[in-house]
Amino acid sequence: MCLVAEIIHSCSNEKVAQAAVASMGTAFAGKVGESAGARGLSVGAFTARAVKEFGASSGEAEREAILKAMHGSDQPILMGLKLILSPLIETEGAPLRGRVQSSNPASGASQRRAFTKFQQAL
Repeated sequence: MCLVAEIIHSCSNEKVAQAAVASMGTAFAGKVGESAGARGLSVGAFTARAVKEFGASSGEAEREAILKAMHGSDQPILMGLKLILSPLIETEGAPLRGRVQSSNPASGASQRRAFTKFQQAL
């Protein structure tokens, strides 16, 4: 199974998603927690929703960009999950809603469209 598909399959489960985020370190997990809390969700629910929406809305280009970024990583699944979540979490104290981090290799207009539905639902 493709690694991106494995992320989508595994991290669509709230408990798995929460454990994965927790294993990424306190700084990143804290940012995810802040974004989740601002939307009235647990870390697991927020992450699972983000992953499901990415799975439903992303195109081949977004998946290929994430797969490419995962290549050579010591923890490719966690790297891919981080890239999926990064456009949705707060950065530098300001919500990322409505914009995409330029450092994300899967960023761009198509990813912005992919996450718009998720962001509006929250």
